[in-house]
Amino acid sequence: MTFCDVHGVHGCVLHNPLLAETKSLAEITDNDLVRAERALTVRPRRENLALSQLPGSRIQFASLDAMQSAGVDVEPVQRNAIIESVETAGEVRYDATKTAQVSPLADGIVKEVRVNVGDWVEAGQVLAVVDSEKVGRLKSDLLSALSDERLKQDAVRRIEPLANRNVIPGKRLLESQTELQQATSLVEKTVRSLSNLGLSVDLDRLRSLEPEQAKDAVRNLGTDQIEARDSDNLIVVIATLAGRVVERETVVGEVVDRGTQMFRLSDTRTVWLDLRVPAEEASLAKIGQEVRYRPDGQATEHRGKVIWISSDVDRQTRTVRVRAELENEDGSLRNESFGLGQIVLRDEPDAIVVPDSSIQWDGENTLVFVRDKRFFEKDRPKFFVARSVRVGIKQDGFTEIIAGVLPGEVVASSGSDVLRAQLLKNNLGAGCTCGH
Repeated sequence: MTFCDVHGVHGCVLHNPLLAETKSLAEITDNDLVRAERALTVRPRRENLALSQLPGSRIQFASLDAMQSAGVDVEPVQRNAIIESVETAGEVRYDATKTAQVSPLADGIVKEVRVNVGDWVEAGQVLAVVDSEKVGRLKSDLLSALSDERLKQDAVRRIEPLANRNVIPGKRLLESQTELQQATSLVEKTVRSLSNLGLSVDLDRLRSLEPEQAKDAVRNLGTDQIEARDSDNLIVVIATLAGRVVERETVVGEVVDRGTQMFRLSDTRTVWLDLRVPAEEASLAKIGQEVRYRPDGQATEHRGKVIWISSDVDRQTRTVRVRAELENEDGSLRNESFGLGQIVLRDEPDAIVVPDSSIQWDGENTLVFVRDKRFFEKDRPKFFVARSVRVGIKQDGFTEIIAGVLPGEVVASSGSDVLRAQLLKNNLGAGCTCGH
């Protein structure tokens, strides 16, 4: 029997449907050929021995009753949806690119806390108010620097025309201009210090205001979102991104330092799923592959895509970390929870399958036993034909047939081991399981 080098079976029905034991000519679609190619490409499959003589052999029964007495039953070749995947435990984590630690920008005492764990906040929203002596000092320094700058400007305006008429020495003008530059530098330095604390200063506007107006404007810096302005020292702690408050580590009256974590925010609308894939299967994972995840204790399946594959193998577990991103609009996926993840390698809606019990191995080939299409004709010999097949995955009691049989054919299911035993006993096509 001719061996198919493409699909690795003897008498390939995908290339020659006339060989199929179907009542009418089997139809081979482009999808069948593409599916077989995809299945053989995605991972190595058990191969058949090209020079084997056993495929094509017949196992004959004297009658239908003899077949039934031998315990042989049959099932039709079917089409079923199958999913081939790499399955592994998964752990949900917050998306680190959408998670932020929120800290005060200056040392101080917490005066007000406006949010709690579980609250959703928007970027720029006030989370807390801190009374910071440093803020009050910088505001005072800015007012003093602005006042000094005005005085120096007035001095330059007075001296400049006199120096131009040589009424006073030019050296005096240079000294006044230098003093003005120093005063201006101090103003700008103080403004930068306030900006570093999150206080936006419109310096051009401040310089255009009258002294009393400028004083009010400086004292009110950073208090636009604060109702009670009973101190010049107040500074707000704002959300740096839109997300949920997942940690709150502060209370009113607490002394906090710059860098102290007061809140932790995370945009929980998407989360990461970390999968630990055995090192020998890590090469099957690809960026962009679909991932399906079912949390422990839940029936809901969540879907996402692979976004990162580690280049390291864990020394202890010999696994590779694969990360997927999952949608989590309803918030049902929780940080550090566990479940079962699947990296989908193939999703075949019309795969060809047979019962698991139909598959036999003769030492050289994976076989199924196909019933003669004229089995029930009067005076027709009752026999099965040994057919080599390439198998894919097992799922729900069925085995995928990549190549070797077609829908419309009927194969031995329970009792197929009897046919295998008789095949090996006879070592050639002719044989009878009932002793005839």
